[in-house]
Amino acid sequence: MAASMQLQPAEVYFAQKLAANEKKIRDRAVKKLRKYISVRSQSVGFSEDDMLKIWKGLHYCMWMCDKPLVQEDLADTLSNLLQCFDNNAQAFLFIDAFFQTQCREWFGIDRLRLDKFMMLIRRVIHQCLLMLKIKKWKVTLVKQFLSILEKYVISDSDNAGPDGLKFHLADIYLDELSSVGIDSLKPDVLQIFLEPYCTMMTRCQNKHLVSHVVNRIFKNIIDQSDVGKDEEEDVSEDEGEEENQDTDKAPKLQFDYTTIADKLFDLAKGNNCLSRNRPAIYDLVKRFKDLAAGIFPSDDIIGSSDEDDPISNADFNMAVQRLRKVEKMGIKKKKTKKKRKLEETHEGSEEEPKKKKKKKSKQVVKEDESQINGILDKEPPKKKKNKCKSEQQSKSESNDKNDELEGEGHSTTRNLANNSQKKSRKLKNAADNADSFVGGIGESNGVVSTKKDKKREK
Repeated sequence: MAASMQLQPAEVYFAQKLAANEKKIRDRAVKKLRKYISVRSQSVGFSEDDMLKIWKGLHYCMWMCDKPLVQEDLADTLSNLLQCFDNNAQAFLFIDAFFQTQCREWFGIDRLRLDKFMMLIRRVIHQCLLMLKIKKWKVTLVKQFLSILEKYVISDSDNAGPDGLKFHLADIYLDELSSVGIDSLKPDVLQIFLEPYCTMMTRCQNKHLVSHVVNRIFKNIIDQSDVGKDEEEDVSEDEGEEENQDTDKAPKLQFDYTTIADKLFDLAKGNNCLSRNRPAIYDLVKRFKDLAAGIFPSDDIIGSSDEDDPISNADFNMAVQRLRKVEKMGIKKKKTKKKRKLEETHEGSEEEPKKKKKKKSKQVVKEDESQINGILDKEPPKKKKNKCKSEQQSKSESNDKNDELEGEGHSTTRNLANNSQKKSRKLKNAADNADSFVGGIGESNGVVSTKKDKKREK
């Protein structure tokens, strides 16, 4: 151990031991670190790099911690390390290194470990306020602490810190102030604690963060006021409900509502204020002025009273009649659309069978045309040189008839083909008889043949 301490700085050694896998090693490292901080802060002091190395190890010490009760104990011990510093400069350097490490490591925290780190942030804020309470809320120390928060968390710039950390701090800010300084905080000091959020609202471009700050800080101040408590009691009595003492709600702090309203108004009318944030700020100004006058502000929009309302009853009635006419026209349009759809469906159902029939007839015609084209594409048979022209003519006629009858595709073609074949056979027999008869005459009458031959020669 001594050799390792000589080779590397003490802060690196502590960071390695704090991030160990075994719980015993981590617990021993935390105890030794407490003694080391109390001794070194009185003598030499820490640099910013040393503090960042220590908080790197403490961050992963919390990362490796399991089970809720063990996590709560560890969060208390880590936050109590702030009380080991006797020097204010070293204490604020410790706080600065904490917020710097949380902003750097925030996006690496998964959803299962996020709750324990949010608990650690709450405990560190609590210890910071306890330190300021011990110092009797000195203005210089309070401003130095708020400057660290403005640098990392309560800032209008996107590069200052993650939005999740900003939302979380807005949730716990008033609760921790009320839990620590309920008896000792004065309105002047409370106004100093609210100034960072007032300036942030004027220049913040994130509208969700602005609305969250308005609801979680300024509207909680209104609800926790004496006038707000009296209003809640009256409502509960009218409804017949019993008075419930909510222990979770923070006790009321003594704010100066007129100074808050004046501060917000001065910031809203300045050139640095964004125009889209001015309505929310002016709304808060009106509410805090009502509280200062002893009137509980309602949730209605500012300027919605009957006296200042520019809309008269006649205009309101005319607007109602116009809306009714628009609704009637919309109903009529819907009915006409339904009728058109029904008519189109009926027409489509009537046209479908007709289209099917036409398709069938077209298919038959196409089949007939294909058969005729196939017949025409065939090459005609070559003619044989026969002795008799009558045989060739009869055969060609019979073949043409058969082709035409086959092309039409009717049942009567078969009968016609049979008749044509019979006729061709008769013509063949007649031709054979004529040839035999002519040959017999030539043999018996040689004279006639010689005379014919002479005539042919001439």
